[in-house]
Amino acid sequence: MNEMEEEEHGFYCDKCGNTYDCLATFDTCQVCGNKLKIVPEKYFVTEEEKEFCELSEEMKQKIRTDLVLTSPNFDQYYYDHRDEIMINIYQKVNQEIEKKITDLESIRAKSQGTDKGNSYGVTCPYCKATNVSKIGIVSRSISASIFGLGSKKIGKQWHCDHCGSDF
Repeated sequence: MNEMEEEEHGFYCDKCGNTYDCLATFDTCQVCGNKLKIVPEKYFVTEEEKEFCELSEEMKQKIRTDLVLTSPNFDQYYYDHRDEIMINIYQKVNQEIEKKITDLESIRAKSQGTDKGNSYGVTCPYCKATNVSKIGIVSRSISASIFGLGSKKIGKQWHCDHCGSDF
């Protein structure tokens, strides 16, 4: 298929009867793996259908009746189950996309220090991370006894586990 034809026509599979618009970026059927054929121009009834490569349901059925059911490549199983197969393909693709989004959100949260969060609703005023922990009385006391008034924990309640600041 040359580029000009791909821009002007839709595609169909003569094995399972699946149809594709002109924006299809593949040349094999997603349902059965058969090589796609170009929809003849006569199946685009209106100029709008031709311009947008949109076939009406009536035309899709006519393509199936005229071109698919009479094809030597026709396969009854794929024809009967093509919608079910496409739904399974789309569900699998959607699951893969959702997993990638979750993975990317996790990576982003870790890089921003918001992956663990806290139950206090506190965020670091410096880096905006939520990976903060409460500075305990024991920790403050030990720091004050070692560093005296120079302790950086005096007057601080929280420690940011992301950037290391106390606030």
